[in-house]
Amino acid sequence: MAAELSTLNRRVVRVPDVVGRPSNKAQIVLEDAGLAKVVVLFRESYEDRDTVLEQRPARGQMVYEGSEVTIWIARRGYLESLPAIYRRSDAVGRNMVRDICFLFEHMFGSVERNLDEGWRFYDPHVAPKEFLDWLAHWTAFTVDLEWPEEQKRSLIKRAVDLYRIRGTKRGLMLFLKLFTGHEPEVLENSWPFKGFRVEGEESVEGARIGLDSVVLPPVDLAHCFIVTMPIRYETVTPGTVIRIHQIIQMEKPAHTHYYLRFAEEKDEVELREFFSIGLRSGIGIGAEVVETEEEPPAPETKK
Repeated sequence: MAAELSTLNRRVVRVPDVVGRPSNKAQIVLEDAGLAKVVVLFRESYEDRDTVLEQRPARGQMVYEGSEVTIWIARRGYLESLPAIYRRSDAVGRNMVRDICFLFEHMFGSVERNLDEGWRFYDPHVAPKEFLDWLAHWTAFTVDLEWPEEQKRSLIKRAVDLYRIRGTKRGLMLFLKLFTGHEPEVLENSWPFKGFRVEGEESVEGARIGLDSVVLPPVDLAHCFIVTMPIRYETVTPGTVIRIHQIIQMEKPAHTHYYLRFAEEKDEVELREFFSIGLRSGIGIGAEVVETEEEPPAPETKK
């Protein structure tokens, strides 16, 4: 019952005329019409190689979308490469050698097509989708399976350039720009949190109790950097944020630490990136600060 309903819901399309077209263009025309299942068979002919000689269903016929279409294309066959004695037919016009040659030609037709179009496998922009990961491994370049196809092709195209500058500020910025389409800002020797420090030689301004007190482990600024993406966090999907983190972890030096942040609108809300105590209270990274109003003094009572 479900199969019958799906058949009724299928769109009816008209079969286009592809006779006389090259086989590759004929398949594009059929796919655009909604007929992606194309079976290619060979027929001996002296027409130009791969010219469509016949099609079934015929042109103008109404069929369901996704129906199978068979096209016969011109091939002179392997028989023309054999001596003339093998090209002779018997009394009824049959030639067993020709039939065997056409059988092998159908079997190895896809291999021959791949050899003729082998250059396509080495160009990331036109290579088959399933070949991209293998092409990336040639340059020891790692791509995630979940990355969009367009970003994969752009990154693999620049894989050699990225490999030369891997682990540098320029390399990280180029990688993120190719993946996101936005050029980030990388600030080296910086860290967004000052920390809570009360020591003998430290100045009082380094730790203002009640304003910017925070307990953090000590960090070496020489091994820290901040990555700022020029886009709002609200406009980025969680998957993209995870992929940006993966790219930074993959491209940064192993001994360094990073902090990722996004562009924020100014004067929207006051944010504190630490835990503070006192009249100003905000817990967690990016917590909104709420300042409590001072209570009016209690009226004095007369004795």
